[in-house]
Amino acid sequence: MKTVPGKSSLERTLLTEQLDHYRLQRHDFFNHWQVIKGYLQLGKADRALLYMQEGISGLEAEQDIGQIPQEIVGAILLGLVVELRKEGLWVEVQLDSALKKERFWQEFWQEEYGEVLYGYTKECVKAIFKRYKGLEEPVVEIKLGTGEALCSLSLLDDDKVVWKQSCCYKDSEQQFIAQ
Repeated sequence: MKTVPGKSSLERTLLTEQLDHYRLQRHDFFNHWQVIKGYLQLGKADRALLYMQEGISGLEAEQDIGQIPQEIVGAILLGLVVELRKEGLWVEVQLDSALKKERFWQEFWQEEYGEVLYGYTKECVKAIFKRYKGLEEPVVEIKLGTGEALCSLSLLDDDKVVWKQSCCYKDSEQQFIAQ
């Protein structure tokens, strides 16, 4: 990997991952367009429309995360969503509206939190991948808030929590930790 002057190790890692995710998504989008084109050529406009609607609803999690102005957090969480979707998991995001504001991040965010959040998401992916096989309807729920838990991930099956973990800010200890 080439080094980027002035960028932290985490930023370089995220850049590399984002480029990999972009290549994967570009390939997927090309395939989706081919499927839609095929349906239209066969005169199955209703199937093409349904296929497009399903694809759009699958991108809502990425759309929500894209509203976070803190670039490191956005890159980490987008990477998480892409990893989960690559595995075929449905992802839902609940985003506190304060996280869409630059002011929240200016007051809250510290550079060292990035490493904690990145490590937390990687550990969560491993844990989820160990547990989701065999579930009827696995869904990963990502809750992003301004309270004690900045990020909470849950693996659900038919709305029942199978596994859950949070990455929290502990006011009393002035640190950001995964628990």
